[in-house]
Amino acid sequence: MRFDADLAAYIFLTLLALMAVADWADPPAPQGQGCRVGYVYDGDSLELICGELRETARLLDIDTPELQGRCPEEVAAAQAAKQALAALVKGAAAVEVRIEGRDKYRRPLVRLRLDGRDAAEAMIAAGQGRAYDGGHRRGWCG
Repeated sequence: MRFDADLAAYIFLTLLALMAVADWADPPAPQGQGCRVGYVYDGDSLELICGELRETARLLDIDTPELQGRCPEEVAAAQAAKQALAALVKGAAAVEVRIEGRDKYRRPLVRLRLDGRDAAEAMIAAGQGRAYDGGHRRGWCG
C-alpha cells in the first residue's frame, strides 16, 4: 500500500511542476488594453508592445504579399503594403488593439483600429491586400 501512496504523490508533484512550467512557457496573452504598435514588419504583421511584453502579431482578415516573395512583382507589392500599413499606424491619433486568439505559429491575431477604422479594411480598400479568412492563400505572382 505504501507504494501506491508514493506513486500518487510522485504523479501529483510531477503534474504540479508541469503546470508551473506550462504557465511560464506560455504566459496568458494580453487582451490588447494598453498595447501599441512598435514596428511594422510587413503589410499584415507587426510588433505589439503590451507593457513589458513584445510579440510579433498578425492582422486578422487580410493577406498581403510576402517580402520574401516568389517573383519581383510580389516583393515590390509587399514593400508597398508594408509602407502603407506603417503610414496608417504613424498617422493615427488613436490606436486600438484587440487580440482575438493566436495563429498556428502562436502569434497573437489582432484586430487593429486606427482612428476608429479597421486597418485591414483600410489596407484592402487601398489595394494593398486581400480579404483573408484563414483558409488557403492565393499567390501573388502572374
